[in-house]
This record gives sequence, structure tokens and C-alpha cells, in this order.
Amino acid sequence: MPLRARHAFWLLGLAALPLGAADEPLAERAVALLEERCFKCHSHSAGKNKGGLVMDSLAGLTTGGDGGAALVPGDPARSLFIKNILSTDPDVMMPPKGDRLTATEVKLLTDWVQAGATWPVSRATAKGATKYLPGKIGAEERAWWAYQPIRRVEPPAGQAAHPVDRFVDAPRRQAGLAPAPEAERLTLLRRVTFDVTGLPPTPAEVAAFVADPDPRAYEKVVDRLLASPAYGERQARAWLDLVRYADSDGFRIDDFRPTAWRYRDYVIAAYNANKPYDRFVQEQLAGDELFPGDPAALTATGYLRHWIYEYNNRDARGQWETILNDLTDTTGDVFLGAGMQCARCHDHKFDPILQRDYFALRSFFTNVLPVEDRPAWTAAEAAEHGDKQAEWERRTAATRAALAELERKYRDKAEKEAVGRFPDDVQAMIRKPAADRSPLETQVAALAWRQVDYEFNRLENSIKGADSVKHADLKRKLAEADALKPTPPPMVLAVTETGPVGLDATIPKKGTVVPPAFLSVLSATVPAPPARIAPSADGRTTGRRSALARWLTDPANPFTARLAMNRLWQQYFRRGLTPNSSDFGRLGEPPSHPELLDWLAAEFMAKGWDQKAMHRLLLTSATYRQSSLHPDPRAGNLKDPQNTLLWRFQPQRLEAEQIRDALFAATGELKRDKAAGPSQVYGEPIRSVFTRIMRNNRDPLADVFDAPQWFASTASRDVTTTPIQSLLLLNSPFMLKRGEALAERLRREAPDDEAGQVRRLYRLLYARDPSPAEAARAAGFLAEVRRQKPDATAQSAATLEFTPEKVPFRDGQGLRLEAGNRNLLTAARTTKLDLSAGFTIEAVVVPRSVSDSGAVRAIAAQGVTSRQEGSWQFGITGQKSRRAPMVLVLQCHGKRSDGSFGEAVYFSNLRLTMHKPYFVAASLTFAKGGQPGRVAFTLKDLANDDEPLLHDQVEGALAQLDTGTHPFHIGGKHAEPEGSFHGVVDDVRLSAGALPDDRLLYASEDPLPSTLGFWRFENKSGLLKDSGGQGRDLTVDAGKKPAAKGADRTPLAALCHALLNSSEFLYVE
Repeated sequence: MPLRARHAFWLLGLAALPLGAADEPLAERAVALLEERCFKCHSHSAGKNKGGLVMDSLAGLTTGGDGGAALVPGDPARSLFIKNILSTDPDVMMPPKGDRLTATEVKLLTDWVQAGATWPVSRATAKGATKYLPGKIGAEERAWWAYQPIRRVEPPAGQAAHPVDRFVDAPRRQAGLAPAPEAERLTLLRRVTFDVTGLPPTPAEVAAFVADPDPRAYEKVVDRLLASPAYGERQARAWLDLVRYADSDGFRIDDFRPTAWRYRDYVIAAYNANKPYDRFVQEQLAGDELFPGDPAALTATGYLRHWIYEYNNRDARGQWETILNDLTDTTGDVFLGAGMQCARCHDHKFDPILQRDYFALRSFFTNVLPVEDRPAWTAAEAAEHGDKQAEWERRTAATRAALAELERKYRDKAEKEAVGRFPDDVQAMIRKPAADRSPLETQVAALAWRQVDYEFNRLENSIKGADSVKHADLKRKLAEADALKPTPPPMVLAVTETGPVGLDATIPKKGTVVPPAFLSVLSATVPAPPARIAPSADGRTTGRRSALARWLTDPANPFTARLAMNRLWQQYFRRGLTPNSSDFGRLGEPPSHPELLDWLAAEFMAKGWDQKAMHRLLLTSATYRQSSLHPDPRAGNLKDPQNTLLWRFQPQRLEAEQIRDALFAATGELKRDKAAGPSQVYGEPIRSVFTRIMRNNRDPLADVFDAPQWFASTASRDVTTTPIQSLLLLNSPFMLKRGEALAERLRREAPDDEAGQVRRLYRLLYARDPSPAEAARAAGFLAEVRRQKPDATAQSAATLEFTPEKVPFRDGQGLRLEAGNRNLLTAARTTKLDLSAGFTIEAVVVPRSVSDSGAVRAIAAQGVTSRQEGSWQFGITGQKSRRAPMVLVLQCHGKRSDGSFGEAVYFSNLRLTMHKPYFVAASLTFAKGGQPGRVAFTLKDLANDDEPLLHDQVEGALAQLDTGTHPFHIGGKHAEPEGSFHGVVDDVRLSAGALPDDRLLYASEDPLPSTLGFWRFENKSGLLKDSGGQGRDLTVDAGKKPAAKGADRTPLAALCHALLNSSEFLYVE
């Protein structure tokens, strides 16, 4: 093992051994040899200390490196550097490259050690000794501001009554700068409302504030905003960025996490309840250990579950290593403000953080075991559920046993195939009895078993033939007892541990075992001693995470309160007192106002970690209430161009979620009744915090406006200005529809009053009335647009009930269709189609929901149920389907092989999961000559390249299908709103005849000679254009919805759209 190996023990205050004059020539020659052969990797002058070892001083050698003392004076056999010089092991021998030491050189060093290893007087001071070495922790390193205890200093003397203003005013006055005056009332109201709630003030709130004569009117607004549920929704967004929260696994498959939202709701509720910050931190790191029986505390441990996971990664051992590293990195960022990841492979190059410190922190998490089956409920709720569950299980025992027996062979096969994909060592872990597994084997086996569960969840796609029919019958029978079944328990993403015995982290390659410990730079000895761990109360976990949580929230900890206050300052003043909000090390900057940061941290703890109190403190300061416009900005621009001294307020562009929420709020579409519960797709007009964060399928607006990737902790967002942002705001159908929706609101609230509509528009967007000049320009704009020819694309987008939306993992766009929509997309010239040879219908879909009844949600259809004319629909079955829920189905009415006219239904065995992108197809062949007809169904999960094309063939008796005068529809069936498709549909193609696999759309995206119609929903070719060259373009059948009236809908919508693009709407001053 090389000299860099094993434990590093830095001994403070070592005195040099006495020098013997008789030994001086020997010492001179020995150290000269070390300089020649060793110093290039182990000295101050070289700036290197490989393995944590420096050899240019006696203290460095006797202190040693990662493997302990390299030199034991008087004992060559115990001196590690002599052992490694003598070794012939290529992984151990020193030097590792170049010529080995000669026998004479080895004897020289051995004699020197045997003689006591005195150090030459001429080398009492090592060359370059003042140069910083990674791993060095001395007085200079310990003096860095972030490692000092938090000091409560009194605010400087000054005229300001508010303590924050006195801290800010002192250095500003010293620089000769004067503050800006207070912002105008309406500007201030819009600013504080956006900052606290993430939403704009309503016109009613503006009017109330303007009319309030109370000198404390602003303070009352602050109190109202802090008491609003929207406060928690806004604050949660910043915290969720920090902990890299998402509703999906990430990487290629990016599978949905159906219960992740409970953690999001926990964070929102914690902020709204003003949970003390120390408790907030403790619950997330160790809620299960510190507060057993508390559902909120268990839910909070979801913090430990936001790591990335890939279902088709067979290296389960390596993936678990990555997960533990992610937990360590994120905890370092969020709670220590230290770039711990820089010390994963070596001592930190700039900060006094040892590689050993990294793995000491990781040791607090090494026993963590993710669990999916932990309900967050009270004992009483569990007991009530248990009684109902027991009754349901009793009533359904026979049915469940029959299902289990039928599924057994399919489960055995799925398990064998899934387990067989792993390396042999992981397979052995999985097959080993749980009681015999080591903690690491338990963790790796549990992670690998997720891939087995993944196959089990798709089992229905593997059950074929008569078993499929029987399985569906048993499922329906089981569903008949649903009334007895209790509400599912509130499952959360949580953790437990492998047991009470701690598992220490091991430094890779070195083999050094590191117990849990706190940062060495804060310890009196280096490395830091092992942390004191008290076992958990129930004896089922190690108690390590509790120790970490308590240390972090101890008032003596220098990081936690400072980090929280610096981030709070960043939220309201656009830049932290130290700009690197998750890195207080030397790669960042010291605080611009260090006394203020410490005072805020001390005040925070003194107030019992009261978060709302600190929000109120900053929001009521004159510093926050300054105008962004300074009457004489020349001095400030010259002396402090970055506005570090806060001589004016810093304007800021709204964040992506604020822009989206403000758009829906302005149009009146925002649904504020959504305040908790499962995440919804981003197209829904709810607050952004309640929409799904899919790491690989991002909201286009969030994507271009600098939302984070949510793969790693994000302490502050970028603020960019790009052409893509302007193009999206100007041209996207989403924005065109918002303009139309806003115009509709104005017509509703100020009917037949153009001037009143303009006033209302300014109040909704800017929280103010237009100036006379602005009102005149708006009137002129409306008049000019009326004289112009309406833009066809804008008109079609405005009248459509559908919004273009990107399909995950595909280029281009599809159309989003809403459930219950009566507006059908109807293809021209599709009556009297020749379907005598059968047909193939294909599409790319992202289903969002299916019917709660047995109704089919139609992807495409033609005709109505009739005794005279044929019809068909291709779609997805409902929850109470007579055959099977959520499977592909082709439902037809036509002539059967026995000559009768009636229904022929082809149920596939291909089940779809909501919110996933799929390619779907059905190819119909008619019964003929005594042979049954059939439908060949095809399904492909587009989120997973490893998934094969799934097929299912179903025989039937349909012999002829003549749809007569009925046209072809996409996304629904005529006069049946319940059957309208809910989700995204793209690339719909209808072809004559049954296509083979190699001619399907999945294999070839070009039109074929047999193509009857091909609709791709692209703006370039025309949103509703037939790309197949048949001229069968789509039109919108408005159903029972009254047609739009009035010739000037487009001018008002155009004005709304223009102002939604304005800087005043997108920025807060």
C-alpha cells in the first residue's frame, strides 16, 4: 500500500527532536536523498502532499499521511516509508515510478532512522513552508470567517431606527454614498407581494392599499402576506431547489415518483405553520429517529430520497455508491455551506476540508435504507385502517389467492429474468436470505429489487391468451369489493436503516475506514474525533443521523444560522451578503457586511429560529423599501457598480414559476383551490409549485427562464436574457392563448368599454393605471390592428381548445387535449373511405387520465354507434372496463362473419401507465373465408430505449366495416364528451390495410402509398395540416360551444399579448 494510505493523524504542537552534532552528516545526507527522490510529491516547495504526507520536515514525517506515521525514530521496521521503499508490490512500492533506491541509499535511510532520525539544522525551515497545502489545517486555515463562532454584535450608531438599516448605512456612508428614496407605494406593493408569495397583487389588494391612510399600512400588508398560504408556496420553491426535489427519477427513463409530492406539501406546511428552523432541519435529517410517531417528521425524511435513480442500471453496487455520495454532497451544500464534493477524491485544494472529512460525513448516512411502504399516519389512523383492511382481505381472500396462483409463473419468470441481468455478486446478494445479508448487501439487494418490482408492475403485459381473460375476470371480481377497501394509506418516500450497528465509510483505493465525525477544522485535534452517537430510542437504527441533526442545530454551530440568513437576504435583495449561498469557502467571497450577517444569525437563534420573524424584519427595513431609481446614480455606479453597499434596490426578473403563475393570475385562469395533493402536469392552470417536476421533460417556459435541472442542489438561479425567451413569449401558442384568455377576462369585466379594458389591463399586469400617453398609445394600437388582416395562425391558436405541447423524448410537438372537451378535430374528406382491406391506426400519445367508468377514451374514431352504419374507435379503456382497465382497445360496429350487424370489440392485453409517452397502433384484418379476423396491437414505451415493441393479437368476427358518411376524428368520438382523450397526441396516421411491423410509424415516419391521412401538428407544416398529401386537413368542430362573435377579438388579444411580453410585467423593481 502506497505512502498515501490508511489513517491521517495530524499531531499538533510537535517539538523537534534534539539534534546530535555527531549525527549531522548522516542527517544531511539522508534528508538530501529524500529531497532528491521524494519531495517532488511530498513537500511544501512542490505544493504537493500526496496521500496527505509531507516529508520536508520531521513533524511532517512523524505526523504522517493517510496511513499514519511514516517515520518512527529509532525503529525502521515500524517506519512506513521504509517499508514501502523495500516493497516490491507495484501498488505499494515507493517511489511508484522511475528507478528504485539502491541498496546503499536504502541503508543510508535505514541507518538514519535507526540513529534517531535527527533533522539537520540547515533544514529547520522547509522550503516554501508558507505555501498552502491541501489537507493542512493550521491557525491560518481556522481563521477563515465561516469557521468562527457566531458573534452577536450591537448595531452601529446611526439615525436609523431599524437595526438592519444601521448595519447597511455605516459602510455606505463610509463610501460616501447616499441611499435611494423609498419606492412608490404601488411599486413597493408589487415588489413585496411577488417576493413573499410569488404572485402579483390583485386589483382589489392594490385599491385597498392605496386607500389605507394608516401609517402602518405597509407593515399590515407584510403581515397579511406572511399569513397567506401563498407564502409557504413561495418559500417552498427555494427550499425544493436546494434539496433538488423532483417528481421523477431522472436519467433516461425518468420514471414518475407518485408519492414524492408529500414531501413538497410537508415543506409548504412547515413554512406556513412557521415551524422553527432547527426543528425543520432535524426532521429532514432524522425525523424518524428524533420524533417517532410524528407523520410530518417521517414525511420530512423524503429529503434523503431525492437522489437520481435509473431503472436499467445493472451496476447496483456502483449506483448505491453514487446515491451515498449524492446525499453527502447535498448535505454539505445545504447545511454546511461547504463544497464537500471537492474532497471526495482528495483533500480539498482550497479549503481545510480533508478527504477524511468527506467520508466522515458520509458515515452518518451509510446505514440508510430507502423504503416505499411507510405510511405517514398516527397510531389511531393505522388502527382504523387495519380493521377495514382486515375485513376487505377476509372478503377477497379467495379471489386474491386465485390471482396470485395465476400470476405465479409469470412472476417467477419476470423475477428470474430481472435478477439474471445483474452481475453475479449482486445476484448472490438478492438470493441470500435477508437475515444473512450484511448491511451493504441489504442496501444493494434492496436497490436491485426495485428492478424486479418494475417488472412485476408490468406483469399484465406478459399474461396472454386464456390466462389474460381469466386475469381480467379476477381483477373485475376483486374490484367489486372496492367499497369495503379502506382509503390507501398515505405512503411517503422515507428511509429507515439496516439496523442499530453502524457501518463506517471506507475511502476508496486507500481502504481507510472512517467513522462519523464532524469537520476537522472545527475540532481541537486533526482529524476530528468520532462523533458521540446515542442509539435510537427504539433500537432499530444507529442514531447517527440524529447526532448530525443535533450538531447542525446546536447554537454553537457556525454554519446553519448563517446559511439560512444569507439565503433569506439573497431572496429579498437579489444577492446574498456573501454571494455563494452554498459555499462559504475560499472559492467564494467573504461577506460584504460580516457584522450584519452574524447579527442576523444570532437574532434568528435568539428568536427561537422563528422564520417569519426574520422575514418581517428584513421586509420592514428601509433598505428593502428603497427605490430602484436613484436620483443621482453617478457616484454609486462609479464606486459600487455591483450595488454591494445597497445604495438602491436591485431590480430582478421574475423567476420562471413567478412568470407562469403571474400569467395565469392575470388571465383569471389560476386555480387557487389547489393547495396540496398529487402533482399535476404543467399545462394545468395551478400554481407552479404543484406541477410535476419531471427532470427530463421540462416545462418549456421554465426551461428557457433558467429553472434549475434539479439534478443537484441549487442555491441561486441564473438570470439570463436570450433570444429563445423572446421567441417563446412572442410566438408560442401557450402565450397566444394567454393573450386571448386575458382579452376574454377584460371583455367580461369591462364590457363594451375600450378605455376601461385598457385601465383594467394595466391594473392586472402592472398594479397601476396607465398614464394618459400610455392609454393613447393603447387606443392607437387597437385601431391599427383592426385595420390589419388578422393573422391566421394567431386566430387558429386562439380558437383551438388545444395547446401544442412537447412529447417527452421526441422532437417537435403534439396537441394537448383536455378531458370532456366537446371540440372535435375533424379530418376533411374522410367520409366514404375505402376500408375494405382493413386499416391501421397509429399515434404517439401521452395519456393523462382514463375514464372513471368503463368508457373508452378515444385516440381516434370514425362514426357513431348505429344499426345501419359502421363505426370504430381506437383508445384506452376506463377504470371499470368490462374486460380490463387502461389497455388499448379497438371497438367496432359493422357486419360480422355470421352476416349479422353488431359490435366487435378487440381488447388488447397492453396496459398503459399514465403520463408516459407511447407509440400505439392497431392493425385490423377482417374475417374472411371461414377464418377469423384479427387486430394486431403494438405498444412501445418511448421513455425507455431498452423496452421492446410489445405486441398482442386478438381474433374477432368483424367481416366488413363501412363508415358511410361519418368523418374521421382525432381525440374523441362524435357526441360523446366522456370519450374524449385526455393527454397529448402526436403523429396520428391512418392507413389502408394492416401494416406489418417494418412499415409502422415507429420504424418509418414517412407517408406511405397506403396512407389515408397523416397529422403531425407542427407549426412549420401547419398545425392541423395533413402531412400525408391527401388534403385531409383537420378542422375544429365546435360542438355545442357558441361561435365567437365580434370582429375585434384579435386586436384586444394582440394588445394583451404585447403587454405580457413587456419588461414591466416580467421584472420587479
